[in-house]
Amino acid sequence: MRKPCTYMMIVLAVLLAACSNGRSESPSTELTRAEDAFSEMDYASAMNIAASALDLPQRDSIVCARLYGIIARCHRSAGNSTAELSYAQQAAEWAPNDSIVRQELVLSAISAGRYDLAMEQFEQMDSTDEFRIHMLPLPAMKTGHITLARKALEYLYSNNLWMEVSQMAMLAEMYYSDGTHDRASDVIESIDPTQLNDPDDLRAMMRYYDLTGNTPMCMATARQLASVLESRLSEASSQEIYSRLYEIEHSARAERETRDHNRIVVLSLCVALLLLAAGMITWWLLYRHASERRRLLQKQNDLLMLSIERRRAMSDLFSERNRTIELMGNLMIDASVSDKGATKRISSTLAEEIERFRSAEVIEEIARTLNECFDNIITRIEKDVPTLSHAERVLTLYSAAGLSARVICLLTSQSPGAVYAQKHRIRKKIQASEASASDQQQYLDLL
Repeated sequence: MRKPCTYMMIVLAVLLAACSNGRSESPSTELTRAEDAFSEMDYASAMNIAASALDLPQRDSIVCARLYGIIARCHRSAGNSTAELSYAQQAAEWAPNDSIVRQELVLSAISAGRYDLAMEQFEQMDSTDEFRIHMLPLPAMKTGHITLARKALEYLYSNNLWMEVSQMAMLAEMYYSDGTHDRASDVIESIDPTQLNDPDDLRAMMRYYDLTGNTPMCMATARQLASVLESRLSEASSQEIYSRLYEIEHSARAERETRDHNRIVVLSLCVALLLLAAGMITWWLLYRHASERRRLLQKQNDLLMLSIERRRAMSDLFSERNRTIELMGNLMIDASVSDKGATKRISSTLAEEIERFRSAEVIEEIARTLNECFDNIITRIEKDVPTLSHAERVLTLYSAAGLSARVICLLTSQSPGAVYAQKHRIRKKIQASEASASDQQQYLDLL
């Protein structure tokens, strides 16, 4: 009976020793081992060591936070951004004031697409922190803080600080969008995309070349990106990483194709709307121009017909009354040319008719008749051209009544040259008056 008891005691002692040896390691020692394994890219061992160390009694919050940080970085290497962010947040809960832990949380938030969380962490950092300046542009751009991102990038560039290629491409895109193409070229002139091996940098360069329309360089960058992705896939340590990367690339490609398709549809609609608007504007301008021309032609035709009708009306108005004096005046003038003494034999009827036409009653009757037929034209000309003398007014009335030049010479006792000179003075006064162009034309038509 003693031997079984002895054996049992020995086994228990060995188990206790093993357990004591397993628990003899401190969390800080395990942290060092995990960091060494991570530096040697043995991510599985690093994650196991860190997870085991978390089961030990924790006295130092910084050590515990660093252990969670190692687990987060291991998930980052495997492309598991959701788990990475979760462990990074747990690390920040253990050491919220530790700068390294906060930086890891920023990186995890950016990797998971939580740019709002990254910006919250940046607001708690020192504005002169070099890490903050380097990592700020991307979350600032994603959350709409364009000015803040630009200031950070310009600070890095103007002070000759180290910049990632993706940041340089981002700054070049901003300069190019602002129209400063020379500054954009200066920023990326030293970058050879065929020598890059970071997918993010290559994608940033592709975006810049696509924006600037540099198709050859865009294609070369795309080939380099495909080569880098292929080499990284070949170096993947598990099928999970390969599948994850494939899903990411497939999703990005599908999203890019959808975005390009939507852009083409929107551009097509915009072009169609612009063409339709241009066609409608052109048609409207041509229609308006044609309508204006038709209106002007119609107005000119109406004015011409009105002038002709006015002449005909005035001629009809006074033709019967003036036929006798005009006929006898012509006979008298012809007789005076052939026989100097013929003027003494003018009939008493012609003399009486001439005196009657010279009387103020007949002159006012002509003025009243013209006013009634032609919208107070005599009253208007007297108001608009107050410089007309009595003789010029009488000559205007005789001319408007349709009397010939020979009869007007007889009635006014003037030579034809004097009558024409007086008409010329009347025209000058009408044209110098303040009457409208249409009224001036009506007054000139009276002559």
